[in-house]
Formats: sequence, structure tokens, C-alpha cells
Amino acid sequence: MSEHSTNTAKSENPASYMNMSEQTLEKTLDAVRDNLIKSIDEYVKIQPRFLQTITDFQLDSIQSYKDTINKTISSQKKFLKEFVTVSQSKPNETYQQLFKRSNENIDNFVKAFYAGNNYNFDTIDNSRENLKSYHKAIDTFNQYSTNAFDAWMSFAKSFSNHL
Repeated sequence: MSEHSTNTAKSENPASYMNMSEQTLEKTLDAVRDNLIKSIDEYVKIQPRFLQTITDFQLDSIQSYKDTINKTISSQKKFLKEFVTVSQSKPNETYQQLFKRSNENIDNFVKAFYAGNNYNFDTIDNSRENLKSYHKAIDTFNQYSTNAFDAWMSFAKSFSNHL
């Protein structure tokens, strides 16, 4: 069949031309879907590394806390030796003040630790909520697009029926 006869056949049979366009669009959308899913699959591949990075950060933080405790206690021991030497006149009162301050410092450290963790938990929870909102917006957009397309198609069909 020559090119002219193919073009004539398309113009004479719009249904076959439309069918070909639908197939092209369907193949295009299938390719888009496949590529998007492939992108997500690639993202999933990095998840273990992401989780390992978070775990490593947590372990490094824990080790940092332990190091800070050890260095602080070591420093406090040195300070205490000097302090005891100077305060031999009232050792009982001196120790009570020292332990009181030490307990206050620990309480403040624990409060700061919990505040930091709560901040991290809140950040993760907020990110999850934002993700839910994003998906809801995408679903709403898709529904709106479908409704707009359906309305347009209804108009186009009614318009073509009057010609």
C-alpha cells in the first residue's frame, strides 16, 4: 500500500487512526509507569545504606556521650582532689554541695538528651505526615484531572454529534 493510500485510509477511517493513537498513548503511559516504578526501585536499593547511616550516626552519638562522660568524670576527679585539699575544714558540707551539683548536671543532661530525641522523633513524624499530605494532594490532582478530562470528552462528543 502506498503512502497516499495509507493517508487516505486514515482519513477515511478515523476509528483506525484513533485506535493507533490510543495504542501509542497507552504504550507511552506504560513506559512512564515502568520508568517511575524503576526509579522507586532504585531508591529502595539505597534504603539499607540510608538506614545504616542513621544507625552509624546513633552509635557514634552513643560513643560520643560515653566519651564525654569519661572525660567529664576524669576532669571532675582531678577537680575533686584539688577541691578536697582546699576544703579540708568542712569536708561534709563540701561533698554535699558537690553531689548536689553533680545531680543537677545529670538531670540537665538527661533533659537535654530527651529534648533532642523528642525533636528527632517529631521531625520524623512530621515528615511522615507531610508524605501523607503529598500523596493526598497527588490523589486529589489525579481525580481533578480525570474529572476535567471526562468533562472535556463529554463536551467534545456532544459537539461532534451536532456536526
